[in-house]
Amino acid sequence: MFATFSGMVGGIGLLFFGMWLLSETTKTVAGPRIRILVSRLTGNRFAGFGCGVLAGAVTQSTVAVTSITVSMLRGDLISARQGFLLTMGAQLGVAFLILVVAFDIRALALYVLGAAGVVIFRTRKVSYRETGTLLFGVASVVFGLILIKESAAPLADQSWFQEALEFSTRSLLLALLIGAVLTFIVQAGLPVMAFGIVMAAAGLVEFEQILMFVYGAYIGLGFSIMTIALQVKGTARQIAMFSAVQTLFPAVILVPLLYVELYFDIPLVKAGIHSSGLGLASGIALVVILYGTPSRIVALAAPDWTVKLFSRFWQASEGEQMSRPMYIHDRTLDDAGTSLDLAYLEQKRVLGMLSGYLEIARTRKDSGGIRQSTKELNARIGEFLAELELRHPNRSVERRNSVLSRQKLVTWLEEQFSDLCESLQELPEDSPLGDLRISLIEGLDGAFLVFLEAMEDSDEDTWSFAEQLMGDRRSLMRGIRTRYHEAGVEEGGGQGVVKATNSVENIFFLLAQLTREFRSGPVL
Repeated sequence: MFATFSGMVGGIGLLFFGMWLLSETTKTVAGPRIRILVSRLTGNRFAGFGCGVLAGAVTQSTVAVTSITVSMLRGDLISARQGFLLTMGAQLGVAFLILVVAFDIRALALYVLGAAGVVIFRTRKVSYRETGTLLFGVASVVFGLILIKESAAPLADQSWFQEALEFSTRSLLLALLIGAVLTFIVQAGLPVMAFGIVMAAAGLVEFEQILMFVYGAYIGLGFSIMTIALQVKGTARQIAMFSAVQTLFPAVILVPLLYVELYFDIPLVKAGIHSSGLGLASGIALVVILYGTPSRIVALAAPDWTVKLFSRFWQASEGEQMSRPMYIHDRTLDDAGTSLDLAYLEQKRVLGMLSGYLEIARTRKDSGGIRQSTKELNARIGEFLAELELRHPNRSVERRNSVLSRQKLVTWLEEQFSDLCESLQELPEDSPLGDLRISLIEGLDGAFLVFLEAMEDSDEDTWSFAEQLMGDRRSLMRGIRTRYHEAGVEEGGGQGVVKATNSVENIFFLLAQLTREFRSGPVL
């Protein structure tokens, strides 16, 4: 008995380790070039669906693929239509690995484990090591499933297990509930479904039980994806909700159909599997693969209609519109000069958005929306410039270096505005510290407006005035800190003064650097 459970526990450990390894390696591999390639491939509906199948097969997690798709959508690398296709294919890709439970591929899994381990240990090339790690992860998942399958077989001879099995057959809803709860806990359908199919392959459960267990796993998976949907808004929520609905809806239909088949003797799913001549495990694996096929056919046939349907319920948010690039796009990367011009315009747009931090500090509202939008947009600009450097390493080198330098400054400036907004909101309103808060906001706002005006006009006189205005503020900020410290400001307020004045000092330093960059460097 101890050996039986040790094999099952070891198999479960290998299964989860393999899934974790696949997820982490995919995050590393999925750099800007891969994501841009995916965005291009998904322009065709069938290619997009195929990319989703591949992503699901590699990550072995519908939840992970949905999260990656949402992040790509928010980075404007894919459209809503492309996101729908990716998530739709992912579910099918995850299901394919279920087949390994029904077939004996132990020897192949061991060979892959050995070869991948050698590649990881011996090779120095990063791309080879990443490929080896992916293969090692897949083989770990497969061998974990095989180990669970082989270790579970002796349970059929245990009297206590037979009694528990007899009790569970009294209620199919119990199998449904167990499958749903387990899947929601582990946030992945593969291990739960695979465990159920392993039980079926070992002859430990009846067909109706395992079928209901699989349906429950899909219900739990659908609710897991819904947790992602609740964390995002706008178009990103459209994608997550589509994935959740596509996962849940077939179960809503198939669960009643199973009861109809059992109690009214109408041949449906169960009869179809038995008539196919497949074994119990292979038949259930086929159900998993075909699950959701009608919805896939509809969405593939009418992707635009599907997008329009979900957009009625979850429209694009204001923050989402802000975070999407307005000028840069991967289609412009073929021309280095045009790409740099567009990156410059996008940087100007980000700088204009930073005024929103000061307005939020005035009104004491939450800065989470603008912080997320500006960070995502800055990240997208950084990826765009990195890809441009890879494509055209020897073209427009000086201009590119200038734009890259500005981008670093813009990113740091956004961080300081965010810190300033947070620290200013810590200062009490009805006190001398409240007056300091207003003074810092209005003084910085006036100087920043001059900087933005100089960017817009781009004439020498305006830049000269802006450069004079962006002087060193260290002495002034040090004086403010000393004055409030000597006045005996309470500890919390004192910390707020220190953080706010430090941020203002850093902002003026960065604005002075940006002023010199924009004034002397080549622009449009």
